[in-house]
Amino acid sequence: LCRIEVEQNLALVAVIGNELTRAHGLGKTIFSALEPFNIRMISYGASGHNMCLLVPGNDAEDIIRALHRDLF
Repeated sequence: LCRIEVEQNLALVAVIGNELTRAHGLGKTIFSALEPFNIRMISYGASGHNMCLLVPGNDAEDIIRALHRDLF
């Protein structure tokens, strides 16, 4: 059998849009906004419409603000 670990105090932040994979430079913009933060996991959906980030819960609001500032 395997060992399972449970991590507490994490939040899921999603960037959702139409055809994110076709937006030139979007990845650079997103990762530049995230640079000051520790990201636990990144999941980029096969559909190309969403990117999910697993982040420390206490950083979630600051991450959302940084993404909003840089994307809009």
